[in-house]
Amino acid sequence: MKVCVVGAGVIGLSSAIRIQEEVLGCDVTLIADRFSPDTTFDGAGGMILVFAAGTTPVQLLRKWSLDTKAHLESLTRSAEASEVAVHLLSGFQMGDDENKQFSKCPEVLYGVRDLSQEEKKWFPSARWAKFFTSIKVDCTSYLAWLKRRFERNGGKITKKKIHSLSELSAVYDIIVNCTGLNSIDLIGDKELSPTRGETIRVKAPWIKHFYANDESGNLAYVIPGSKNVVLGGTYQEGNWNMQASKSDSTGVWERCLKLVPSLKNSEIDYHWVGLRPTRTQIRLELDETTSSNCPIIHNYGHGGSGVTLHWGCAGEVVKLVNHVLVKRNKAKL
Repeated sequence: MKVCVVGAGVIGLSSAIRIQEEVLGCDVTLIADRFSPDTTFDGAGGMILVFAAGTTPVQLLRKWSLDTKAHLESLTRSAEASEVAVHLLSGFQMGDDENKQFSKCPEVLYGVRDLSQEEKKWFPSARWAKFFTSIKVDCTSYLAWLKRRFERNGGKITKKKIHSLSELSAVYDIIVNCTGLNSIDLIGDKELSPTRGETIRVKAPWIKHFYANDESGNLAYVIPGSKNVVLGGTYQEGNWNMQASKSDSTGVWERCLKLVPSLKNSEIDYHWVGLRPTRTQIRLELDETTSSNCPIIHNYGHGGSGVTLHWGCAGEVVKLVNHVLVKRNKAKL
C-alpha cells in the first residue's frame, strides 16, 4: 500500500510516522515544498496549552491533546529527551476569562494551582492567575528528530510543490493532506484563513519560567527554550503579511517587558513572523466527495494548537487509513 503525505510540518511528519509504525504494509512518501526551519511550527512557542480550535468539539480536543501529552511525556523520560529538546516547564498564566482557558482540558496540564498571596503581588492587574507545569518542545529540534525517525523507518522524502492532489492519485493508493494554509489553493477550502503571529527571540538565560497573559488586547507570552526565549505575540486574523512590523514588534516588546521587567537588558536574537492555519473547525476526515479512486484524508486547520494536538490527530489519521483498508478488503471478497 503506497501512501503519500503532503506537508512536512509537525502535522505531516507525525501523520507519516504513525502510519509507518501502526499500519502494516504501508510504504510512506512525504512530499512538501517547505521543510524545517521554514515551517510555521518552527516559530511556535512549543508548549502544550489548552486552546480552543474554532468549533471543533471539546471531546475531540481532549482526546487528541491527551494523546499528544502522553507521547511527549514519554519522550521527557527517555534517553532521547536531549536530542528531541523536550522537557517540563512551569510558570504563570493569567487573563480575563479563566473559564476560557481551563474548562477545555485541564488534564493536559500538571499541578494547576492558584497563586499564593505573595505571588499575586507580582501581577497586580491580573483578574485571575494560575501556576502550572506543562511540556515544552524546541520545535526545530523536534521536527529534525521526527524527520530522522521517519527516514529510519524507511520513509521517502521528496521536495516538490504540488498544485493539485490529482497529480498524485495515479501513483499512490492513499493521500494524506497536511498542507495547512496551502489547502486554500490546493483544494479551495474557503473556511481556512491565516492568523498572523509575530514574535521576538531574545537571549535571556535567567528566565526559567514561562509567563502568559491572555487578556483581550494585551496578549503577551514569555517562553524560555533551550537556545533563547520566545516573546510574543500577535493574533491578527486574515493578515497575510510575512514581513516583520516595527509597530507589532514594539508592541510585543512593551507588553512582555510589562509582564516580565527583568527582560529589559536581554539581547535580541531575531524576529519571526508566521501564519497560523486557522479554520472554523479542524478538518480531520476522509474525503468522500472526491471522484478519484485514490482516497484523500485531510488533516489541517489546527490554528495555534499544532503543538498540543499533533500526535493525537496523527492517531486519528491511522484510524482513517485502516478504515480505507478494511473497506477495500471487503470489496475484494
